[in-house]
Amino acid sequence: FFNPFRLISPKLDREASRLEELYEAPHPEMTCLEEGLLVMLSKLMDMTTLAYKSLIIADPEKMKKVDALGQDIHHEEKQLTGDLVCSPATTGDVLKALVIFPGHLERVGDYVESIINCARIKSRDSIPFSDKAHAELTELFGVLSDILKNIREVVAKSTWDTLAPVRENQKKLAQLTVDFALAHEDRLLEGLCSPKASSLYLDILDSVKGANEHLVRMVDSLMKLHKASVAA
Repeated sequence: FFNPFRLISPKLDREASRLEELYEAPHPEMTCLEEGLLVMLSKLMDMTTLAYKSLIIADPEKMKKVDALGQDIHHEEKQLTGDLVCSPATTGDVLKALVIFPGHLERVGDYVESIINCARIKSRDSIPFSDKAHAELTELFGVLSDILKNIREVVAKSTWDTLAPVRENQKKLAQLTVDFALAHEDRLLEGLCSPKASSLYLDILDSVKGANEHLVRMVDSLMKLHKASVAA
């Protein structure tokens, strides 16, 4: 199966030190799409973990780290998208499927930045979440983190057989956002949740839902590319 992630340049130094160097660099130069996506996904995984921790216990340093990683994501999206558009290797269906991948990941980062803004408001205004809400957040962010990790594994190892399980996890996360919104509505009606907490919690659910939708589009595109390559 043709590895679509080698676009821009077919060369990639897979050594951990190379990827770590790119992760730490403020404006890294990516040699191929694979490298860029791996770095972006790693940063999104860290942003997601830090955002979850900041919702549970406010930590200004963690929030600043999320801001910095988010800025990196914005820069890397512009670089990778520009390189893809200018690459002679990107044509036809492959270009159509992959040129928006960096943009999808940037949008995931936008949603995580929205979550960290909720964490700031929650801390600033001393808005409590119920134990049930915290338990729901733990489950939500656990599934989201697994999805990001699994997509990163697909990119790193071209393990196409894992795409279907990732898609099932995405369906699970989509259903959780619906179920938790309904459960939250019940808590609000029963007086177990304050209106201030309600708006923040629903904002977080919407952000997780939005992030998941962009990751779904990526996985669906990969599954179509894989199916086409097998049929060829």
